Amino acid sequence: MDIILTIASNTFRETIRNKVLYNILLFVGVLIVLSVSFGDWSVFARVQVMNDFGLAAMSLSGLLLAVFIGSSILGKEISGKTIYLTATKPINRASIIWGKFLGVYLTLFLNFLIMSAVFAVSLTIAAEGSGEISGKFGLIHVKALTLLLTELGVILAFSLLFSVISSPTLAAIFTIGFYIIGHFNHLGGLTNLGGDAWLLPFLQAFNLIMPNLDYFNLRAAVVLENPVSIGYVFSALAYGILFMAIALTLAAAAFEKKDLS
Repeated sequence: MDIILTIASNTFRETIRNKVLYNILLFVGVLIVLSVSFGDWSVFARVQVMNDFGLAAMSLSGLLLAVFIGSSILGKEISGKTIYLTATKPINRASIIWGKFLGVYLTLFLNFLIMSAVFAVSLTIAAEGSGEISGKFGLIHVKALTLLLTELGVILAFSLLFSVISSPTLAAIFTIGFYIIGHFNHLGGLTNLGGDAWLLPFLQAFNLIMPNLDYFNLRAAVVLENPVSIGYVFSALAYGILFMAIALTLAAAAFEKKDLS
């Protein structure tokens, strides 16, 4: 455990200096603030637009952070030969994977907290300015942001898996594809396939294997002010942690067999 924490600490210090991190943070922060103006141009209430746009921007930022940081963290060390300093020591390679994940995730977590603070302040100011008291930042937003952070962990875990089994460029492409497919991974409207009913078992198997990232999406509930039970939040958290563990376990197994010579 000490080895994992040491690797995580070193990875955190490395990634916190990455300029891409701050560029994405600035970009998303500007989008969240500009969403106040977008609300004035929409037929919907300003707060509704801010909720929808702000949460969507933060979900997209998770993808960008995983693509530009998570999918390249191992690839750069392998190509730069710096991974040999760690991998050649009597250290379990699985510890390297878990340490890298924790270090990067901590970095992204801190950035997510900053984005959440900007979102909360912007939303509160907009709600008070328009008199929409019910639209202020509240518990439903905390639940939505918690699940977005869980989604970020799942995306990051799979981006690390892709970076172990492929090049940084391919890992980035696979991560983007994973994000897109994950948000459309449901069987709604596919139960009646007519002559293609034979496809249903394969689709059901794919549905079980591939994480359904839409499970972490509470934008509609936030915008429409629909209640979300704490039971749903905990089940989504467990669902996300399960897939993080699966992805990291597979990444560790692949990294153990990877030839670094």
